[in-house]
Amino acid sequence: MLQNSNNEFTLPPTKSGKSQIVFPPPWHYGVTYIAAHVKFTKESANNVLPNFLTTDGEGWVYIAEFISMSDSSWDYMYRDPDLVQYMEGAIGLKVNFEGKNYLYFPFMWVDKDWALVRGWLDGYPKKIAKITMTRLHPLLPKYNKPEAGLKLGGYVVRGGGIMFRLQVELEDKSDSIPVRNFGPFLNIRRFASRGDEEEDLYEIVSRVRDESVLGEIWKGKANLELGGYVNDEVDLLKIEKIVAGYYYTMYFKVTKTQLLSKRVANLIEST
Repeated sequence: MLQNSNNEFTLPPTKSGKSQIVFPPPWHYGVTYIAAHVKFTKESANNVLPNFLTTDGEGWVYIAEFISMSDSSWDYMYRDPDLVQYMEGAIGLKVNFEGKNYLYFPFMWVDKDWALVRGWLDGYPKKIAKITMTRLHPLLPKYNKPEAGLKLGGYVVRGGGIMFRLQVELEDKSDSIPVRNFGPFLNIRRFASRGDEEEDLYEIVSRVRDESVLGEIWKGKANLELGGYVNDEVDLLKIEKIVAGYYYTMYFKVTKTQLLSKRVANLIEST
């Protein structure tokens, strides 16, 4: 029987484990976000959810620059920075599952294969896309630090379609971000069977952050344009109201996911 070890966390398995695409947790994240607090129409938001989740349409949309590594790969910071840096864009909803509120992402995109695989391990629906956002530099005129009146923007493009375009104009500092009131994360781990004697793996899990620290937060106005493409149903979402825009930094650490429900296939078939 195979035994799990730090050398066998993901494929491809080798004796040293150095070829695996994702190293084992804990994983560390330093992130810079531009985001928008959005209210989608209730009907349109429920159209992008599986049957066992519901939402009132409150949403969170962001583009972010990630620096991330496991405890096994800190030296990649200098050996190959491309293996610890990636971009991400996502559309999240506050959903209800079995009487409790959670944050669920029906859409998420990244620009690196290892970030995609790590996301799938935890149940995030990541796809590969081109993602970009405004970056600041301390010596640039105007774009050297967040301040009132600063305009930031970014977009996510997949295939021949723009998934969404986001722009934020900062107004003043804030002491919180509204997405923290959405509830814990809810993710879906889905691996379909490929044989008569196999069973589908269908789990609902919650990704647990061991540590989470917010840096400086700025709040302002936001503009969000939604797109979509042949197999990205972003166009089903309809914006009812854009509440506010945000720019902020965050550090968090992740070690595990918590199982909320297993064999959800039975639940899906009956709803």
